[in-house]
Amino acid sequence: MEKKIRVTLPDYIYDVIIADIEEFNINKNKLCNYLFNELKFEASQEVLPECKKKSTLQFNLNKKNLETYYEVLEENNVQVEAAFFRQVFYSYTNQSKKNREAFVFKEVLEKIRYAIEEKKTLKIIFKDGKSTKVTPYFIGSSQLELANYLFSYDHIEGKYKNYKVANISSILITRDRVHEGEKEFISRVIADFDPFLSKGKLVVAELTDRGCELLKVLKTNRPHIIKNEGTTYYFECSQEKAKRYFTYFLSEIRIIEPAPLALWFKEEFFKAYKNYD
Repeated sequence: MEKKIRVTLPDYIYDVIIADIEEFNINKNKLCNYLFNELKFEASQEVLPECKKKSTLQFNLNKKNLETYYEVLEENNVQVEAAFFRQVFYSYTNQSKKNREAFVFKEVLEKIRYAIEEKKTLKIIFKDGKSTKVTPYFIGSSQLELANYLFSYDHIEGKYKNYKVANISSILITRDRVHEGEKEFISRVIADFDPFLSKGKLVVAELTDRGCELLKVLKTNRPHIIKNEGTTYYFECSQEKAKRYFTYFLSEIRIIEPAPLALWFKEEFFKAYKNYD
């Protein structure tokens, strides 16, 4: 048996919940039931900021939560159920995205931390059904604290990789031998964490005057500038980061090195050109 919950929320709460459902690839009922279960005795008592724009969120309370639902309402001295849920959801949405993600994926992160402390390897199963085995070293976040990442050595691919925690479905601790790795490199990555693992990687690019201006104003994922010789720039930047960042520059940039990256941009821009042919 389930109970249907219907609550009107300010859009600053509703929009965050809907965005997280999509970003974290999680079912709405699952997220809402999780928030109720975890925050039922820790809901914010703050007065919610006023908001004219509102939306209705509807979900089904699962059997487990329904068993204690009315006791929870009584213990919290709840007079209006919808008001109680607004406080529960506000407690969640009034956190940074990184912290919300860490809250939702708490069990996954606890297993990762245990494996790091105890020097264990992990089998990771992703939400797309793929899996891999890793030696975990560190849990880091992007500079803007938008997501949590597992920095690890991937035993199957044979290289260091970052994996987004929100993409992980489940984790198993294994008895496989850990990869000790290059300790100096690992320490440098941890000290100045970059989700794209740009440490020690070089990208050389020629920018137009307009490209130089874009470099100044586009700050999200901007790579570290090692030096520039006029409009030729040397970046500490992985190829993945370059693909994410420099795509916005279109004709205002020409990648010089590395050659595979230059070829990737050439092919992608040619495909775009053909779309208009």
